[in-house]
Amino acid sequence: MAQKRRNRNTPHTAKYQRNAQNAYPIQGNVAYKLQPKEEPMQMPAKKPQPQIGETRTERREKRRHMLYVCAVMLLVFGGCIAFMGANVIVAKKEMQIRQQNNTLSAIKAQNATLEAELAEQIDLEYIKQEASKRLGMAEPQPYQIVYIDVPKQSYTIQYAADETEKKESSFFDSLMNLWKKD
Repeated sequence: MAQKRRNRNTPHTAKYQRNAQNAYPIQGNVAYKLQPKEEPMQMPAKKPQPQIGETRTERREKRRHMLYVCAVMLLVFGGCIAFMGANVIVAKKEMQIRQQNNTLSAIKAQNATLEAELAEQIDLEYIKQEASKRLGMAEPQPYQIVYIDVPKQSYTIQYAADETEKKESSFFDSLMNLWKKD
């Protein structure tokens, strides 16, 4: 059987698909390749022209409105600057407080270390020996010891009670106290 020989210039039906208008090549896809439609170029919108017949009062009102908007913008800008300045001041104060707290904690640690060293150095036996040998002291005899009964309220306790400050009450607390008394 003789095979029919194809002309190389004729399109193969698998590679080309016929449309009513033209034949477009399709390469591995079944969708038509369409020519893009040309869209008209849009012109930029024109700025509105000022009206020729504007009166003086209308122009004055426009200027006044522009000044008002500028003043409000300056006021907002100034408020923002003031707010940022206040935040900077607060941040500096917080940093100083942190530094002071760090030095305070270092001093407290040093005090605790010194108190521990002092407590270790205090030896009651050593003190007793120094008092008896160097200073010539002696322990009291049993007949020399006198016991004193101290009442629960002593002068020092009353003095400490007078030293405490009374808490100031608010207006609301004073009203509540008046209501409770009745």
